Amino acid sequence: MNITPNNSIASHRTGALVGLCDWDITAKLGFSPNIEDDPDKVVNSWGFDVDGKPCAIWDYKGSHKRGIFSTFGPRDVLRRLFGDHYVSDR
Repeated sequence: MNITPNNSIASHRTGALVGLCDWDITAKLGFSPNIEDDPDKVVNSWGFDVDGKPCAIWDYKGSHKRGIFSTFGPRDVLRRLFGDHYVSDR
């Protein structure tokens, strides 16, 4: 898998990561949070492409303190990256 950072903010949530912290996500993606999002609601936000497919991960209103991060992107891609930590909203 080719993972590259991008500057896109996700338009909506398609799933979640559970049981992870920001360091786990940074280690898996290979880069630190790279998106400036709404500072009143979001602390960590990553925008990236996986093999050309846009994806995003962000925390929302303190969800990172509970080990929960919102996701945007194809289910199969996020499942390959994060295994059972990924839960689809669909």
